[in-house]
Amino acid sequence: METEAPRTNTRKAYADADGGRWCEVYLDTYRLPSGTEIVQHRVRVGGGRTGVVVLVRRGDDILLVRQWRPTIGRWAWELPRGFGETDPISDALRELVEETGLVGSTAAVAAYLDVDSGVLENEVAVVEVSVQANAPLRPGSAGDGEIATARWWSPHEIAKAIRAGELRDSFTLAALGASSSKTRG
Repeated sequence: METEAPRTNTRKAYADADGGRWCEVYLDTYRLPSGTEIVQHRVRVGGGRTGVVVLVRRGDDILLVRQWRPTIGRWAWELPRGFGETDPISDALRELVEETGLVGSTAAVAAYLDVDSGVLENEVAVVEVSVQANAPLRPGSAGDGEIATARWWSPHEIAKAIRAGELRDSFTLAALGASSSKTRG
C-alpha cells in the first residue's frame, strides 16, 4: 500500500486584489514517506470552485474558439472554458453564450479532470452540450471580447492540428480524450 505525503504547513504567498476571489497561490510543505520535507506551489482559482471545459458537437464536428493567451504569448485554439461561479452545468452554458453566442439546449457532465495535478488545485468538469444545428456562431458577442473567432472542426482536422502542434491546450486535449474514451466504451 502506498503511503500518503501529508501537508505539514501551508502559507498563502499571493491573493489577487479581490481577496483571492480569482487567484491564490500557496506554498505547501509536505513530508514524504522517506521523512524528507518538500515545498511545492499550489494555485487555486475561482475560490476553489470547479472549472468547466465545454465540448459542443455538431454531428461529428467539435466547436473550438481562438483567443490570445498572454501567459504563453500566442494565439490558441481551445474548447470554450472558464472557472466556476455556480455549478458545472450552469457555468458551461454561461461560458458557451459568452464565448460563442450559442445557447445550449441540453448539457451533461461527461468527466472530471485534474488538468495540472502538479500545480492547479481545482478540478475541471468536462460538460458536453448540445446546440441547434443551424445556430449561428457569434464569437465573443456576450462576453468581454477575448474570443477572436470560433469554428467547427472535423475529427480529422483536430487530429491533424494535434500532430502539427497547433492544438495543444491541456484542458482541450484532456477533455477530447475523456469524451473519446467515453464514446468508445
